[in-house]
Amino acid sequence: MAMSNVEARATHSLSPTPRGAFGGRGHARGKALSFGGGHRRRVVAAGRFLGDVIGGSTAILLAGLVAAQIGIEGENGLANRLAALIPVTLALLVGIDCLLGVYWSDTTNLMERFRLRSRATLVFAFSAMLVWGREGPTVNVVFVPLVAAAVLVLGCWTEHFIQACLMRSGTWGAPTGILGSGAKSQALARRLMGHPASGLRPVGFIELDGFGGSEPTVHSQDENDPAVGLPVLELREGRGPRAGLETVVAPDSSALPSDPTQLYRMGIRRVLVVNQLGEFPSADVQVRHFDGFVALELSGRPNNPNAGMKRVTDFVIAVPLALFFAPFIGLLAVLIKIVDPGPAFHRQSRIGRHGTCFELLKLRTMYGDAEDRLQHVLATNPSLREEWRMYFKLAQDPRILPYIGHFLRRTSLDELPQLWNVLRGDMSLVGPRPFPAYHMDAFDSEFRDLRVGVTPGLTGLWQISSRSEGNLDVQRAQDIYYIRNRSLWLDLYILIATLPAVIGGRGAR
Repeated sequence: MAMSNVEARATHSLSPTPRGAFGGRGHARGKALSFGGGHRRRVVAAGRFLGDVIGGSTAILLAGLVAAQIGIEGENGLANRLAALIPVTLALLVGIDCLLGVYWSDTTNLMERFRLRSRATLVFAFSAMLVWGREGPTVNVVFVPLVAAAVLVLGCWTEHFIQACLMRSGTWGAPTGILGSGAKSQALARRLMGHPASGLRPVGFIELDGFGGSEPTVHSQDENDPAVGLPVLELREGRGPRAGLETVVAPDSSALPSDPTQLYRMGIRRVLVVNQLGEFPSADVQVRHFDGFVALELSGRPNNPNAGMKRVTDFVIAVPLALFFAPFIGLLAVLIKIVDPGPAFHRQSRIGRHGTCFELLKLRTMYGDAEDRLQHVLATNPSLREEWRMYFKLAQDPRILPYIGHFLRRTSLDELPQLWNVLRGDMSLVGPRPFPAYHMDAFDSEFRDLRVGVTPGLTGLWQISSRSEGNLDVQRAQDIYYIRNRSLWLDLYILIATLPAVIGGRGAR
């Protein structure tokens, strides 16, 4: 990533996804806010609080249903007594989340928030065991873990749904001024405008004496450049800028004024300084304070999850998923054969770990003569030929089967047979998606060597964000971010995020 960290008293990693939450589209130009800064933050916190109430209530009900099915309900009316504890349980959940800052932090990325929510869930589970302990050991062993697991998953889903709603309404994102108006400042503005989930919404540049360093202003000639329309903000001492600015972001420390009170006198709530870490792992960066300076502590070695633990996790999750989806896969196979006679499954050679090839299994979504159709289109349509060169996909692909083919691709259900590849060990549940040889050849040799060093996955960071809308540069950046920062925590987050991404279906082709 070209820019991976924003720092001010704490380091906040900007989201690596170029879209909204779970694949939502970014906004080139931010909408005008209807609320003041304090009101906006309260609305965001209230939305997250509401999500916890909805997710927590649903989690308790679902866990109660599961407990009833496995026979716990018959133990002296246990389910009825637990139902009476629902208000106490919800109060415990939201109280812990409030104390740990789950509701108020709006510039951490989704992965950081997942970690924060996971820690809160562990504290909640321990506290719930104490509250429910008088109901007997069975509750602590069975019911509490069920509630905690459901709280974590549903809490993430509801939070991202509410965040997407707030982003569409223009309420999400603190109005942000970019210090300076030179090339670095404009690049920073473009990146933030393409990452609305970061919680920072650029509204203009700050270019006054003592602000922005000495970098000369650069005027872009690209009409599609989202930073072109950003104005230079007029700061007014004691009253703040007319744009209702909450945050100022500096492209680097050299852009900061020598006297920080010049900014704070304007009513600025906080100042963030960007540190460009390149491809260094940034998920676990820590801030260290020394006399007169601040240091970012980077990991001395790349993250490398235990291969054996990852394989066990794949098996434990993939086996029940394969059994559950087997009848559905059979039904889809029948529908494919009705639309276009021929094999319902398609095998394609893909590049796996260590550069070895394997046969990837998919439900067929294209006509039997798909390659002839593609070559004809590429030979006769220059615009589609250019689109294919950038994405190796076509938005309007003449090869795709009508109705069933588009449905399978939009929902990614054509990928379900790859659970077999996961069980075989060709793939993992989470990792960079396996590419065909022609797709891999489009990247530089250094990236290819890095990519084949990890096992490809059924889902990955790219699939829960830009999906097919990401060009080669986006694919490269997101795969590097995953490989450099991979961990079991990141894998768990991607697995949880996959279902909402599939349901949303945005960016799929």
